[in-house]
Amino acid sequence: MNEITPIPASTPATNEAIVGAPKDSAATAPVVEEAPIVEAPKRKIKWGDTEKEVSFDEAVQLAQKAFGIEAKAKEANEKATQADNILYMLQNDWKGFVKQCKANNIDPNKLATDILYEQIRVGNLTPEQKELEELKNAETERAAEQKEKEEAAKKVEIDQKTKEWSIKFENELAEALKTQGLPKTRLALALTAQYIDSGLQQKKEYTVQQVLPYVLRDLKEIHTSTMSKLEGDELLNYIGEELSNKISKARVARYNKNLNVPKPAVKKDEPKGNLPEDITKLKGKAYWSALRRIKSNEGVE
Repeated sequence: MNEITPIPASTPATNEAIVGAPKDSAATAPVVEEAPIVEAPKRKIKWGDTEKEVSFDEAVQLAQKAFGIEAKAKEANEKATQADNILYMLQNDWKGFVKQCKANNIDPNKLATDILYEQIRVGNLTPEQKELEELKNAETERAAEQKEKEEAAKKVEIDQKTKEWSIKFENELAEALKTQGLPKTRLALALTAQYIDSGLQQKKEYTVQQVLPYVLRDLKEIHTSTMSKLEGDELLNYIGEELSNKISKARVARYNKNLNVPKPAVKKDEPKGNLPEDITKLKGKAYWSALRRIKSNEGVE
């Protein structure tokens, strides 16, 4: 394998040697009168029990760190450090390089070839080509950032709509169950959502009112399918002491309510034409007159 010669890091001295700019000596340097240094105003900031006096620029840097603006710079720096370590191992510690590659399931020969090829490719680029490539990379990063922002905004919008729909759905279900004398429970929510979701899979949009009869049927079936097969202590142990007492209390309340219901009064049939109930007590003409009236009312000639 060809040996790779590391490129020395750029320093002011090497840059000066390449450009050919002479150093300014103390004898030839023009004397420039220094402007008075005005100390930037500082302000106190406090977090927790700590108080610190910082300048405006320092405050801006702290704010940037707080909002994660330097996160990408830190990530890029870590990647650069990792790349330097890989290059160092490739040039000076081939066994360590191979070990590190295998630990990450990477083919060391392929990675070494790719690194060599990239160094050769970048080394053969003209300054204009390097600048163009950097611009393209920067544009790609900007496009990726813009796409990430759009996806994040879209996710926030979807989450908000989902939250609004969930609140509306739960309120509608609570009202529908209330008309049936039932509370809103997790089981009722799950059954209703299951029926609505099943309809959506079939491209049908069901409302709460449409699926409510099936939900009520399933709720009753779930509760009674087991309890109807139990007797005595097994039933009481299954439903628990608290629920058993509630059922007994409800039975007593219903019994007392039925006892206190007033019975409807029996309506008497009043004699027609203000006739007395017993005409036998009448005498003479009054008796015969009453008898004729009775016969006339009954259609008897």
